[in-house]
Amino acid sequence: MELRLDFSYYMVVGKKKSASKQISTEQRAKVFKALSDPTRLRMVEMLSNGNALCGSEITDNLGISMALLCHHWKTLEHAGLISKKKEGQTTSISLNRQLLSDCLSDVID
Repeated sequence: MELRLDFSYYMVVGKKKSASKQISTEQRAKVFKALSDPTRLRMVEMLSNGNALCGSEITDNLGISMALLCHHWKTLEHAGLISKKKEGQTTSISLNRQLLSDCLSDVID
């Protein structure tokens, strides 16, 4: 017995029209998966005020090592939630607030 699932109904009914950019289901899944870790969620909360932070500020605030921070940065960057800016030896990150807002509004609306 073969089980086939038809998601075409959800693909048509689930579409939402909004002023924000439509985010694919796969992209939203990456974002929510990245946010599922408590440390990464705290990092996003720290960045939510709009200020870019450097690595040492984040590690000091969260009490984590630089190696662990780099691991979390990679995950958040892969999801598109952060962008890095390097000046000399200092790397700072900022939050992609638009992507986060679009992902949340696509789920709520």
